[in-house]
Amino acid sequence: MKVEIQQLPRHGRKILFEIENERVEQERINIIREIQQNAEVPGFRKGKVPEHVIATRYSDTIKKKVIENLITRSYLAAIKENNIMPVIDPEIEDVKFDNTLSFSVYVEVKPDVIVGKYKELTVKQVEPEPVTEKMVDEVLADWEKRKEFASSIIDPEKRAAWRKKIREQLEQLSIAKAKRQEEEQIWKQLFEHSKVEVPEKLMLQRARSLTEQQFNYIDTKNKTEEEIKKIANEIYEKMKPVAEEQLKKYFILDKIAEIEKIEVSDEEIDNAIRHICLTSGESYQQVKKRLQESGRIHDLKDDIRIEKAFDTVKNSAQNIKKIILPGEAKK
Repeated sequence: MKVEIQQLPRHGRKILFEIENERVEQERINIIREIQQNAEVPGFRKGKVPEHVIATRYSDTIKKKVIENLITRSYLAAIKENNIMPVIDPEIEDVKFDNTLSFSVYVEVKPDVIVGKYKELTVKQVEPEPVTEKMVDEVLADWEKRKEFASSIIDPEKRAAWRKKIREQLEQLSIAKAKRQEEEQIWKQLFEHSKVEVPEKLMLQRARSLTEQQFNYIDTKNKTEEEIKKIANEIYEKMKPVAEEQLKKYFILDKIAEIEKIEVSDEEIDNAIRHICLTSGESYQQVKKRLQESGRIHDLKDDIRIEKAFDTVKNSAQNIKKIILPGEAKK
């Protein structure tokens, strides 16, 4: 097998393959014999159909399987031998099949990431915004407009209970907002101290995925196909910078995880699965089986690893009440 790797801009790699006749023929024979084991052809006993009959009767299936098998095996062997780490699914092109098989594969590879300072970053502590009675009143007034809450809000005792619940929810939102603002400070510094270029097709794939998620919340009733397409394109353009930032964050934390030699234990994966069980209502075995069958178990492990990397950054940050700017007097 001949393999040629071409480096393209923006982390692209084009891998050219040429598989010799001998290997193609051996694969064809293997597939014929595989089909022969269970083939049922009138006039022959099961498993006893001659190879030349199989070759004629199942010619299209054999050809398809030869191409699929050789492309898959050759690609996997090539990226392993050449230490290529794809970040998108391979795009198969220029397939030519005669006595030999040739094709090309386009992939994008994991970018090089430079991370400078990521520990002991300075973070100004953000105090959660206090929840006022006015804020609770505004939420309650909004709920009063909804019929499903009318009876429970009118009753004084239930009304007090709802006010308490609203206050708790607003306080949780305020705490979460303050936490996000502190994390934004961390990310601003991480971006300043890091260098990473996001692979283009990977970014576009993520943007399409985000667009699909956003589009699910859009009411497209009574809209023409042209209007729907315009809305989708507008969302897609807005999601491109969002996708790029998300991927930059991932690659920076991935690099930090690599530097810190962060690993994920089986116990941590089990705990994450049990947490999913609480929200999905499924049993532990059901969730684990679903994740394994879909290949998401690896993604779950990676998610935990990335989260631990960010925890490393946050836990080492220097939290201060107030940043003294040049020329500002200390109080």
